Amino acid sequence: MMRVRSEDAALRPGWERVLMSARLVLTAGLLVALFFAFRLTPARLAKIFGDASWSHLVLAFGVLAVLMLLLSIKWYVIARALNVATSFPSVTRMYLMGTVLSNVLPTAIGGDLYRVLALSREGRTSVRGSLVTVAIERATGYAGLLLLAGIAAAFYFAGVVAGVAATLLLALLAGATHFAVRRHGSGDFDEAESGSWRWWRSPSAGLTVRRVAVLSIVQQGMWITVAAILGLAYDVSVPWTYWAVTVTAMTLVTALPLSVGGLGIREVGYVSLLAPVGVDAGKAAAISLAMGFGPSLVSLVVILPFLFLRTPSQHPAPATVVHGEQARADRIG
Repeated sequence: MMRVRSEDAALRPGWERVLMSARLVLTAGLLVALFFAFRLTPARLAKIFGDASWSHLVLAFGVLAVLMLLLSIKWYVIARALNVATSFPSVTRMYLMGTVLSNVLPTAIGGDLYRVLALSREGRTSVRGSLVTVAIERATGYAGLLLLAGIAAAFYFAGVVAGVAATLLLALLAGATHFAVRRHGSGDFDEAESGSWRWWRSPSAGLTVRRVAVLSIVQQGMWITVAAILGLAYDVSVPWTYWAVTVTAMTLVTALPLSVGGLGIREVGYVSLLAPVGVDAGKAAAISLAMGFGPSLVSLVVILPFLFLRTPSQHPAPATVVHGEQARADRIG
């Protein structure tokens, strides 16, 4: 039995090398295809970058900097709700570093894996509890993006009436979800479960869900707006609703571990999705590169003050949930 396990462990690195090689080949192949199919030479891309409106570029990266801080705030809110002992500067450092690593490491989840391990170490919590915070942060972000994309698609492809109907329907679904969370968030909750997947049963879950939901929608709206501003920088006038559909599609596709950091797939995707609305392939590729590497570049700048900001040693988060029987006994007493 031990021999079989050791052989499996020995084969695992080999498979990882094969998969990594396949991703490198796919990334290189897609970039070569862009070069030959659309004549996206380095000289052409350099000229496109040089002709861009620098005021719009500065605005886009400014919005992106605010967005990175809001993402850190959301993760901090989630971590504190799960009783993870950490501070906002620490969470921000970890989040920004994870963003940078997502573009550097050859794995699609390298940045998230770093965040899980770093928060587990600095927050003195289990890897499972840390994983829950990252999973919730990611899942709510994708949910907010899909919500905005659904409404935007209805407005763009079906008109105002369909868009308003989609907005009302999604608002009702959001309200029903919030009511369900509040209903299940009874006092019968063990504080030991606060760092587990059963966190949503805690009495404080409703307030946390509201905060995270609002942050997620605002953040994803800003992410779509960054793409729209980058489009204006390259003299590309596309409705915000179409940007919402495009950005959502590419965000979801590049989350798959198909290429290195989404490179190649992201560029081909933006070129293909923006071509039907008359966007030049070179400009679409330039926007794609900015959307891909922009968060990492901004994170490298924003993280600087947080690297030198010393934070006090952390204590466990204030208990926001108590066992139901104890709570009822306190009220009776």
